[in-house]
Amino acid sequence: IQGPPGTGKTSFTQAVAGALKLNICYLNLSSGHMDDDGLNRALNNAPSQSIILLEDIDGIFVSRESVNQSDEGRRVSFSGLLNALDGVRSQEGRILFMTTNHREKLDPALMRPGRADFHAYLGNASYSQMVGLFLRFYPKQEDLANDFAKRLPEFKLSMAKL
Repeated sequence: IQGPPGTGKTSFTQAVAGALKLNICYLNLSSGHMDDDGLNRALNNAPSQSIILLEDIDGIFVSRESVNQSDEGRRVSFSGLLNALDGVRSQEGRILFMTTNHREKLDPALMRPGRADFHAYLGNASYSQMVGLFLRFYPKQEDLANDFAKRLPEFKLSMAKL
């Protein structure tokens, strides 16, 4: 799932999990406490019928190099991540979600079919989203909702900012 900060990438994942009645397993690869073996263990031990969420994948690797190379501690290698993702693919009952603010920074090997089969873009708020958000807080105030949305630039503000 890609898009600017605050557009609802994590909320989207939570909504899918709720609709499918699945648990979410958050996996933090940038903590410095995870290496290739630990990643494989974590993915293999994730409960079946769950969503595994890797947030901000663009903040972990740039050009196949770890962003935190100068940090002491253990790190997941790029090849270790790719191998682990291939392993998740073979496990039934688990869905892997990755979020990114910058899809253009991601290596094509990470985004190829078989590792990333569905790509979704969540952008900044449209006119209708601004109206809808206003009406959530002030039901039956369509005129005010339209006035509110007309005063704001379309596709410039995230839902979180609104």
